[in-house]
Amino acid sequence: MSYLTERKIPTREKRLSTISHFNGTLEQLKNESSGSEIKQKIRTFSQINQDEITSAISALASIKHAAVIVHGVQGCAASNIFFNAEGETTVYSTNLQEKDTILGSDAKLHKAISKIVEEVNPKVVFIVGTPVVAINNDDVNSVIFELEDEFNIKIIYIYTDGFKTKSPLSGIDIAAHGILRNIVEKTEDGEKSDFLNIITFSETKKSIEGITKLLDKLNIEYNLLPRFGSVEGLKNAGRAKASVVLSEDEGTYFAQELEENFGVQFIKTESPIGLRGTTSFLRRVAEIFGKEAEAEKIISENEAEIQKLVTDQVLSGKKVFLDGNLSDLPRLATLTGRLGGEVAGLSVKSIDLYNRSFLQRLDSISPLVPVIVGSGQYFEKANALSKIHPDYYISQNGNVGFAADLGILPVSLQNLVLFGYEGLFQIVNAIKNAEIFTSPVTAPDSESDTETSKNLYLSSWLKKSGSWYVKQETK
Repeated sequence: MSYLTERKIPTREKRLSTISHFNGTLEQLKNESSGSEIKQKIRTFSQINQDEITSAISALASIKHAAVIVHGVQGCAASNIFFNAEGETTVYSTNLQEKDTILGSDAKLHKAISKIVEEVNPKVVFIVGTPVVAINNDDVNSVIFELEDEFNIKIIYIYTDGFKTKSPLSGIDIAAHGILRNIVEKTEDGEKSDFLNIITFSETKKSIEGITKLLDKLNIEYNLLPRFGSVEGLKNAGRAKASVVLSEDEGTYFAQELEENFGVQFIKTESPIGLRGTTSFLRRVAEIFGKEAEAEKIISENEAEIQKLVTDQVLSGKKVFLDGNLSDLPRLATLTGRLGGEVAGLSVKSIDLYNRSFLQRLDSISPLVPVIVGSGQYFEKANALSKIHPDYYISQNGNVGFAADLGILPVSLQNLVLFGYEGLFQIVNAIKNAEIFTSPVTAPDSESDTETSKNLYLSSWLKKSGSWYVKQETK
């Protein structure tokens, strides 16, 4: 079902029965997510984490020739410093004060847009909503209608408010919805050009190099969007021959709407991580663009060297806790096994009716391994790590320091080439370097809450059940 005729897209909870709170075993999660809907849970205590607003800012702030205005207090815009360090677009704030929350802030928004358009001359202005504006019920659209005519520029309201969803991924969908409705252009003739849309929302520039380099070798033109793309690239997205997503958790809505409304084929592939994932990805894309022979040459050139790398067994006899996107975990789990390791725990941001199929691809993992669902929640991860005592904590996210505090070797994949054959070499090197460069840490004293070690969490918490704060939602 397409939502492009709607002004707003429903939250992930309403569309996909998404849950962002769970702490249990893999078997329990499979059972609880197997029905026609997934029962919601709540956290009675939640650690600060990324939300829909910061996710939307991160998705938009790297688009060239665009301006992003966060309509709210300064703190909402300041989060861009952390969540989007690679953004090339300046993020502005309307800097609402107490008076604005009482009397309204339409005039302040009007002034901010006018000043930015005159000084920066962007091709598109995005206005990201915040809780303050949602409470005020500011008439943002009236300001937009007036200034679009005055400046002859596209101004798009991103309907994030911070209240209606617990899933950060809803912010990605809301940003994508605004782009699809207002920027992507339909072609009158329906003809397609010979290039590929690469849909990416949270990946770093470094992480996707392994894919773009392979496409360069195949002489396949590509259009990065929305992250690291441009306004012109977004306009032309509907003219592409096909689209791929680097994370199905994040990019599927964008790809599905491009296929349904603009006729751009959505190529569903395995996550291009490790030997099997990359080879499968490469063959599928090459088939669409008639580059099969070139792809097989690249595959054969890499397979022999990679087989030697895998034979090295850098994780032999080691237990590993994996933290990442659910759509990527099957490939990361397979890679862990091929390197001689055992997956002892998992953490993902959310589970929904779409991505739950990836749980079934984790059949090589014990059904009793602990699984944590939620963005952030490092206190729960620390609880699990202290009980299963893995050797490595491998995460697609950047925050891995808390694992080192527990005496566990941390491996962050965030600033590595993650995808493609090159990604495999970098992951293996990161695992090797973790043991070399991680300083030994004194384990916490299990009998005392006053230990002087670097541990961030009291032993009284680490002794509790990890699901202590996760409860079934009642209505």
